[in-house]
Amino acid sequence: QGGALARRGCQRGHRAVVPTSGAPLPIDAPQPGLVAVLPEPTDLHVDAVTEAGGTVSPLDADTRGTVWLDPRDPAGLADALASAPGVGWVQLPFAGVDAFAHLIQEHGDRVLFTSAKGAYAEPVAEHALALTLGTLRVLQQRARASSWATEPEGVSLYGRNVVVIGAGGIALEYLRLLAPFDVDVTVVRRSPEPVPGAARTVTTDELDRVLPDADVVMIAAAMTSGTAKLFGERQFRL
Repeated sequence: QGGALARRGCQRGHRAVVPTSGAPLPIDAPQPGLVAVLPEPTDLHVDAVTEAGGTVSPLDADTRGTVWLDPRDPAGLADALASAPGVGWVQLPFAGVDAFAHLIQEHGDRVLFTSAKGAYAEPVAEHALALTLGTLRVLQQRARASSWATEPEGVSLYGRNVVVIGAGGIALEYLRLLAPFDVDVTVVRRSPEPVPGAARTVTTDELDRVLPDADVVMIAAAMTSGTAKLFGERQFRL
């Protein structure tokens, strides 16, 4: 579909980059049934459900799935789950779900929670590359300059050491965009499993060891209790 849109000169949209694609579900698959789009249904989300073969209905005892549209109202979703114990699937159509972490922990043994993780990987990684190049090339300063610089300013990204924190969709797409620059990439993540596009992968307990040699550090880790204080004064000094 993306290729067809590009040939017609239309916006391509997002290409999902999901590193956990194909992984087994954490619980049994939810039972099929009616889907409620809450708290206020939109045509976009109703059409998405119906075009996929689902049936949209108000929340009641027969509801088996819920699409929750308000990222700022976890309390509302908690009330919805309490009033409809038959719900076995909740879709959160946004990438960041940290505001709902307590609900996932509380109901995760019987409710499958899914999100839009990876859906924003392309535009966010593109923005991160733009910031990388803009910072190295001091574009903020050069864009305002009224004369040629008399001292060397800015450095090239080519051949630099890049440390990427995280190995999710944004990080993977960022690595793909970095490939033409022949950089040396170190990925820092919870698992030591190799990451395509990275020269090496280390675990988070080795972060302080790899920071001193980094020319660029890009943080693409999910915001969780485990990453909330990953960077402090010591890390910035390193």
